[in-house]
Amino acid sequence: MAVPTIVHFEIPANDLDSLSRFYAEVFGWEFTKTEMPGMDYRRIRTGPEGKSVGGGMYPRMGPDDRPRNFVWVEEIDPAIARFKAAGGSEIVGKMEVPGMGWSFIGADPEGNPIALWQPATRRPTRRRPATARRKR
Repeated sequence: MAVPTIVHFEIPANDLDSLSRFYAEVFGWEFTKTEMPGMDYRRIRTGPEGKSVGGGMYPRMGPDDRPRNFVWVEEIDPAIARFKAAGGSEIVGKMEVPGMGWSFIGADPEGNPIALWQPATRRPTRRRPATARRKR
């Protein structure tokens, strides 16, 4: 069983170009315009692949739209049920991101946004080759 951990974050922006420049200048993050159905979306690379958490930036959708973290879950449906049973509320219901996975955006009992993420494919497990495991 995988440990639920933050695997992605998103930042809403009033001005994508200006805010992208800010984060690039302050932290050295790299931004790439990405095709998302019906949305101007920028992928954010915060560091080396596999050694950092990546993110995204999108046009702010309302005055209460705030940054959110996406937590990796093994199976989204039971995770949503646990989330709601524990007192969380739904902001954006389960939604497929074509070819990538499924997301759910909710708020914790104090109103903080948090998202669940189930990728379309399971996380690969890092295993050493059998020959490397035997040579201890």
